[in-house]
Amino acid sequence: MPWCPKCKMEYREGIDLCSDCKVELVDQLQEEDDFLPFFQAELKSVADKLKDYFEYSKLNSKVQYDEENEVYILSVPADQVKQAKKLYQAFYFVERERQEKEALEKQLQGSDLEASDVDHDTLEDASLADNHEDSMNDETQGNTISEDPSDDQEDVDADAEQLTDYEEDNNESDLYTDEEETSAPYIMKADQYKDYNATVWIFSLFGIGGIIVVILNIVGILSFFNGLFPNLIMSGLFLFFLYIGLSTSKKAKLIQADIDAENKLTEKINLWLEENITESFLASIHDESISEELNYLKKVNKIKLMLNDEFGKQNSSYLDRLIEEYYSNTFEK
Repeated sequence: MPWCPKCKMEYREGIDLCSDCKVELVDQLQEEDDFLPFFQAELKSVADKLKDYFEYSKLNSKVQYDEENEVYILSVPADQVKQAKKLYQAFYFVERERQEKEALEKQLQGSDLEASDVDHDTLEDASLADNHEDSMNDETQGNTISEDPSDDQEDVDADAEQLTDYEEDNNESDLYTDEEETSAPYIMKADQYKDYNATVWIFSLFGIGGIIVVILNIVGILSFFNGLFPNLIMSGLFLFFLYIGLSTSKKAKLIQADIDAENKLTEKINLWLEENITESFLASIHDESISEELNYLKKVNKIKLMLNDEFGKQNSSYLDRLIEEYYSNTFEK
């Protein structure tokens, strides 16, 4: 009979998914003795966070408190330690980058907080980093991450993407961007102005033309609509079109005022990129222990931090676009 590895509920034959936990059923439950300690943390929230990600990735795990050492120990099945290591590498990389970004944002906001004053989440991330270093260097614990971190690296980028999906599914906020920013591709002010201007012309012409048609229909020159009610409906519709055109025109004028400033800033940033982001610089921050995809993300985040230091806090999507265009035109020809 199939069992749920999470809630330990038994199901009848033919069922493949647990209705409560939404995980795949197994033919038999893992024996308690088959679990090996994999990760330890002083804060329960840190261990639970990693446990939630493992379970999201369909990797069974459990957290127990060690009263003697006063730590929380996360254990995984003995035959899945290798998979747990790959998932943990991706998890640690994303958490580390998030912590660095959060620290920089606090500095940019003029915060004088010291390491002892960081918020609870940062303390959790620091604990996670400490556990990572301990587990990577502890050769006496064969059940922790003691293998070469470059092993199975081709799967780490996929695990990182899965971690991103996990965070989105759990409605976690994106700490790489401000609340007003989105992950959508950035549209330059000049392009936005063109789009708004086209909208103004389309809705204004339809609105004015429609109102003229309704007036001619009312006086009897045209006979498209019969009766008062249809004429009122069409009048309201065309007035609404005209309202959209006028309101969009105001937005277009506001954007038009920002075009010159954005163009000048774009020129300055592109010039700075040409002078500072060279092949030798990229080589100096290249990490051989991670995949090319993660290296690219690491480089982009580093360049964004440098640009924010140089030009002040900028829209993250705006910087992403400029960096991607420069990188493609310069290093991928």
